[in-house]
Amino acid sequence: MFDTGTLVPLAFFVTVAFTLVGITTVISDGRTRRLLIRSGAAAELARALGAAPKDDPGLYSSLKWGLVTGAVGLALILIQFLPYRSEDPIVLGVILVFLAAGLLAYYVTARRLERPTGKAV
Repeated sequence: MFDTGTLVPLAFFVTVAFTLVGITTVISDGRTRRLLIRSGAAAELARALGAAPKDDPGLYSSLKWGLVTGAVGLALILIQFLPYRSEDPIVLGVILVFLAAGLLAYYVTARRLERPTGKAV
């Protein structure tokens, strides 16, 4: 089920997709900044438009993918000790359950981090 004949093309596709998205984002952000500079916009406006909003869930993407890959890694370690072959459906089920647990752990952690502290600045 998970041999090099299926994982390598899949990993290659994901890598190419993420690379293209990253390059496109960098080019479009650069073009936007260049247009703002040419139009004579204030530096504060350029910074405000270029920065990610504070309530953007994308700010926690490293946390999310760290928790997800850690959970899937734990699932793969656990599978080594189960008496099932890698082609059995339970193996995929264990991986998906740990993947879901990682995403739920991310949700709980992100909600706790975004909770207001109540301190007035």
